[in-house]
Amino acid sequence: MSEAVGAPDRRARVRASAALVLCLITPGVLVWAWSRPVPASPLEMPPLVLDPSAVRAELEASRRAAERAPDDPERARLYRESNVAEHEAADAPDRARARQEALEASLRAIVTEHGEQAVEALRARDVARAESALRGELAAGDRLAELGGFTRVMQRYGMARGDRQIAPRFVVRAALEARWNAMHGRPLTEGFAPVEEQAYWGWLATRGEGAPPGMRLEAVERYAAAGGARADEIRGVLLYDEGRVGEARRAFEDAYAASPSFRLRNHVLACTAP
Repeated sequence: MSEAVGAPDRRARVRASAALVLCLITPGVLVWAWSRPVPASPLEMPPLVLDPSAVRAELEASRRAAERAPDDPERARLYRESNVAEHEAADAPDRARARQEALEASLRAIVTEHGEQAVEALRARDVARAESALRGELAAGDRLAELGGFTRVMQRYGMARGDRQIAPRFVVRAALEARWNAMHGRPLTEGFAPVEEQAYWGWLATRGEGAPPGMRLEAVERYAAAGGARADEIRGVLLYDEGRVGEARRAFEDAYAASPSFRLRNHVLACTAP
């Protein structure tokens, strides 16, 4: 009788021991499988990561700058008309050029009167209104006058799909600032803080599938110059996608030297394998 009862107990103990051994061995097997040197193509682009404290500081600085914006009815009128004309594609090239020249001249007159700090203030105020327009807080006519064709830009560069915004607010805001600069004849990222440059160039490099490859490779260089994180890895993915495998390998080697990981090592192997 005691033997009959003891047999199931022994079997239960054996099953429990086997389960324990399996639990102890499995993680090691998984780590070995994951960590062993195997060529792995870079199929995913690293995410764009920005310093939250730098983002908050820049948003607050922009809010304060907008409050200092001088009154500028003539420039504001030209700016709004330019946005509407851009959206409707109504201007012939010479008319569009004349419109932009008038807008640039208007801004120069403001700078002469108020100093260069007026540029930052006016840009901050206009961008704040554009953000309100994107949130649907303005009437349809005002929305058009603030945004022009910007929503098409968002679609082209992966910042939106349909009516849904994909890109973070700070990325969209940086794109609005760059557009404002271009409309006024200023350098594209003039007046940008490093985190704004990281947002603008970093998004174009990592998520701007609608941009030509050369533009994205230039963007990653500008992103790196602004202190952007994981720039070597981003460069490697772009180069690999372009079939420039030798250059991609060097980029991944640089990324691995800066921050070793199994993933980067395997990307190097993928670029080395025949």
